[in-house]
Amino acid sequence: MNSDEAKFRLRAYRPGGRDADNAAFAEALALAERDPALREWFKNEQAFDAAVTAKIRSVAAPLELRAAILAGARIAPRRRLRFGPAWWAIAAAIVLAFTWSTFFRQPAQAGSLGEFAGFAIDDLRNGHHGGHGAALSALQAMLANPSTHLARGLPVDFAQLKNSGCRTLTFAGCDVLEICFQRAGIEFHCYILPRAGPGAAGTPYHLASNGMNAIAWNDSHYTYAVVGTAGAEAINRLL
Repeated sequence: MNSDEAKFRLRAYRPGGRDADNAAFAEALALAERDPALREWFKNEQAFDAAVTAKIRSVAAPLELRAAILAGARIAPRRRLRFGPAWWAIAAAIVLAFTWSTFFRQPAQAGSLGEFAGFAIDDLRNGHHGGHGAALSALQAMLANPSTHLARGLPVDFAQLKNSGCRTLTFAGCDVLEICFQRAGIEFHCYILPRAGPGAAGTPYHLASNGMNAIAWNDSHYTYAVVGTAGAEAINRLL
């Protein structure tokens, strides 16, 4: 079982440890214990699921709902309402959709950023790095400049970088660009993922694993992760 397979299985793991004795999760849980990035992702996934569950439980049915149903039954007595399992499944889906759209309207922060930071660390550990092209060289020069603060925004032309030779890989089914650069003699790797739509920036997310440090953050159009073997302070100075 690899990390992606474990994540697929652990997404079904209920918060609160109710599935701890379920053999279907045993291998995935064991892998999460051994893999720091997967363990961090699972912790964030469980926190998110717990928040969704708590929010759904806090949504009370309108007080007038019962009266409205009974009034409808009196008006049309021949059309008796039978609330079987299918009806309740539909009702639960409606409540979930309502909760999602109101409570989680903003993009997920720690969970998605943590997962992307873990992806960057894993690629730095196992990937084959490289790339070429004028657009890539120009961006590398900007990233190497000590006056460039990455969190203030970068002039990214994603299509041009991809088509002209920048290294491209895949995260969650989406293309990601990877740019290697040096700052003050220290090597870093920057990963750039387009967002599904314009969104607000969030708090940067830091992850340390096996001697590597990564930081991930959003701007209005992209999610970024920078990773290297330098300490957290060196990573933070880039922002």
